Amino acid sequence: MFGKYRLIRRLEGVDTGDAHLAKLVGLHGFEKHVVIWRVGEAPMRDTGLVDAVMLEAKQAASLSHANIAQVLDLGVANGSCFVATEYVPGHALDSVLGIHSELHWPLAVRIAVEVAGALCYAHSRRTPYGELLRLVHRRLSPGRIVLTSSGDVKVTGFGTPWAWNSVEEYRSPERARGEPVDGRADVFALGAVLRRCVADAGVPDALRELIDRAMHRHPEHRLTASELRDGLTQVLHTAERPVAPRELAELTLAAPAQSSAPTDDSISNVIERIERTLDSMSLVTSGQVRTMLPLYERLGRLCVEANAGERGAARMTHALDLADGLGRDDYAALFCRLRGELLAQANRTDESRDWLERAATFRG
Repeated sequence: MFGKYRLIRRLEGVDTGDAHLAKLVGLHGFEKHVVIWRVGEAPMRDTGLVDAVMLEAKQAASLSHANIAQVLDLGVANGSCFVATEYVPGHALDSVLGIHSELHWPLAVRIAVEVAGALCYAHSRRTPYGELLRLVHRRLSPGRIVLTSSGDVKVTGFGTPWAWNSVEEYRSPERARGEPVDGRADVFALGAVLRRCVADAGVPDALRELIDRAMHRHPEHRLTASELRDGLTQVLHTAERPVAPRELAELTLAAPAQSSAPTDDSISNVIERIERTLDSMSLVTSGQVRTMLPLYERLGRLCVEANAGERGAARMTHALDLADGLGRDDYAALFCRLRGELLAQANRTDESRDWLERAATFRG
């Protein structure tokens, strides 16, 4: 036990101290999953740092917003200073981007609108006496934006910025110079996140302009979080159709699992879940195809791993049709190769050879 919490497993990706998935245990069988962030032993000897950690967490604990992971508790247990935050099951945006080389721009803007709303709320938060708290995230990056299986978007890290080093790509110029920062540094970071998410092709000029204004080198010329949110909302209205929460949820199906490699049983369950998702996507727009292709890729790789040759080969044929329709030769080559491997598993050797040869033509 760690105070009133039972530590379950250690979480990766923390630069300072450590983090654990934990369970708050109460009376009559009450349980709640949380994340425990612990300051390391050496920093604990720095009373100034501990005071700063406590103050940051106390201020962030006043935040109550649908798109912000809440600070639930802070204190000292077993000789360690800790902060307990809401546990958000899902996949960080950086893991999603590890599968998708890009996001269709309405999906990226939908995510950014939610994040900008969270920043706008945090930046405008006041004390009971009406004074601005001047809360700044300071570590915003794709790793601090979580997509859930229900299509929700959550910003994590408010109250625990000390746990990570800042990522250069998302660090504002003034922060890089070691100068004091305010909420405009978060706006710069969100602009950089958007730039990372979208490709140049097909992106509206209005979106490019918003990204440029969010990332202006001089903070006084940058948009506020409120202005960025409103501008992005207007751009989103120009999309061919609204972005449904289900489409954000589908991005998480293609993301890598957060735990160790799945067992054979869990591989079968994941295959079935991806197949159900793909079967439910009856209206196939170009935007939906961009979401479906990585799902088909993961489905094919899992079928190879599960030795599900016949089952996976049929799915790769449909995936190839979608890739051809969008002109994505990279995916077409991939699906031909996966179909060839799956046909080999099904002992259809001649057909397998034909598909593997076809895959080579796309690369050549």
